[in-house]
Amino acid sequence: MALHGRLNTLAALAIAVVAALGGCGAKDDAASEPPPTTPQTDLPTTTSTTPPPTGGETSPPNQDNRCTAEMLSGTVEPQDAGAGNRYATLVVTNKTKQLCTLWGYGGLELFDETRTAIPTQAERNLDPRPSLVTLAAGASASKTLHWSVVATGDEPTDGPCQPPATGAQVLPPDETEGFEVDFDFGPVCAQGRIETSAYFPN
Repeated sequence: MALHGRLNTLAALAIAVVAALGGCGAKDDAASEPPPTTPQTDLPTTTSTTPPPTGGETSPPNQDNRCTAEMLSGTVEPQDAGAGNRYATLVVTNKTKQLCTLWGYGGLELFDETRTAIPTQAERNLDPRPSLVTLAAGASASKTLHWSVVATGDEPTDGPCQPPATGAQVLPPDETEGFEVDFDFGPVCAQGRIETSAYFPN
């Protein structure tokens, strides 16, 4: 009986040792596993931006001496024409003895022989870009004009596409009052669409 009891005791101790070793292995395995990661959504690594325009100023400079309508006179001088396109140059002159400046495009509105406004869509051309133009007394600046004489859309093709223009109201940049110039070039098609550049020095 003593021998049998001793054997049972040894067997129990062996089982306890095996269990203890198994527990340690489980802990070691758990410690060796990488920690769980939290799923992440894809984030942009770069931000898309539009580069600023180059080749000219992007915002108007401070101007304490802008050219007003009262200070300017103007003429529209024809240029080469072809394939239904017409080109001209609007030339404005400082008629005072005071220096003034222009920056940008200004406005343009056509009218007919009865001085009634007719459709005009002045669209900006970025060649050249705006730059500050300083006009001394008697000095001039220009802007280019381009339009079509080919009827588009629902415009008539068996007569003038639009009422013929005889003159134009010119608004200097950043001004609300204009001055008049002759514009005796007939109708401007495409609902009076005229491409204009910014003013540039002569």
